[in-house]
Amino acid sequence: MVLSDNFKRKIDYLRLSVTDRCNLRCKYCMPGEGIRLAGREELLTYEEILKIVKIFGDLGIRKLRLTGGEPLLRDDILELIIGLSKLKDIEDISITTNGILLEKYLERLYRSGISSINISLDSLDGKSYRQITRGGDVERVIRAINKAVDIGIKRVKVNVVLSSVLKTEDIEGFIRWVMEKPLDIRFIEMMPVMDIDSIECSAGSIMEDGEQPMIGMEQILSIMKKAGPYTKLDEKRGFGPAEYYKIEGSRGNIGFIKNDMDSCFYCNRIRITPMGILRLCLFSDEGLDLKEMLRGEFSENNIKTAIISFIEKKPKDRNSSSSCRPGEKSRIPGFMNKIGG
Repeated sequence: MVLSDNFKRKIDYLRLSVTDRCNLRCKYCMPGEGIRLAGREELLTYEEILKIVKIFGDLGIRKLRLTGGEPLLRDDILELIIGLSKLKDIEDISITTNGILLEKYLERLYRSGISSINISLDSLDGKSYRQITRGGDVERVIRAINKAVDIGIKRVKVNVVLSSVLKTEDIEGFIRWVMEKPLDIRFIEMMPVMDIDSIECSAGSIMEDGEQPMIGMEQILSIMKKAGPYTKLDEKRGFGPAEYYKIEGSRGNIGFIKNDMDSCFYCNRIRITPMGILRLCLFSDEGLDLKEMLRGEFSENNIKTAIISFIEKKPKDRNSSSSCRPGEKSRIPGFMNKIGG
């Protein structure tokens, strides 16, 4: 079966948030004082996750990414991955993590069938990393990334949000890394979160301290040029909107993810929150309560019918989403740990 929306976009990629818990408090994600977390009974159970992913597999979902919060904080995460890997229609399972706990889990993640790992790392400098994450240990994350490559994870991607803490020295360090290791380093323009008023989007974004980011994508390309000639890759890498470049002689690649609507026109993804709400767009606050159906008297066919009907309503772009107010730029409604990245 092929799952599609009213704009003929094929929907085959599900991002599933398995917890709203996180062990960091990144400035662009949530306020420093934290937020109210869902009770355990509000979250999807192991059995409910397996059931709903199987249903989506029947409908045409082939690619699954586990997110959070921090997914490695979920007690049954390894058992969950093993269970999901046995579903016949799911062809690719990946995970997004902040990397703090990754080294501990890497060997078991590799054996469980994870094909790709995304790690957030917004600076290589220990002080800057602690500032933006409000307390994280950058050395733990760097060790985990290197180990992920060394043990043979098929694809290791490092996500770097453009922010006021990012410096030229960071860019130079990331470039040296891709020269030596088969990594994808992706620089991401910040997206605006509705309830964090001090953060704006794009290369002109600001952090809570009001500092302007010093480095944007054009500056990164200039720094790359000093490392050697580079070319833009024509082939598609992965399932997301990143554009990739390869520096001559490098083992890895540099990618860019822009904060614009260009990727909306071929968006193939949907999201499920930790509380079991199906979301069609990161910028939309409309949802379908799958948990209510799973815990109610709904048959699988009833659930499938509801999902198909809801996905047909996927907005054309972020400015068509329900959270976009007239005359305002679109913003992500709610904190990212509640939605999933």
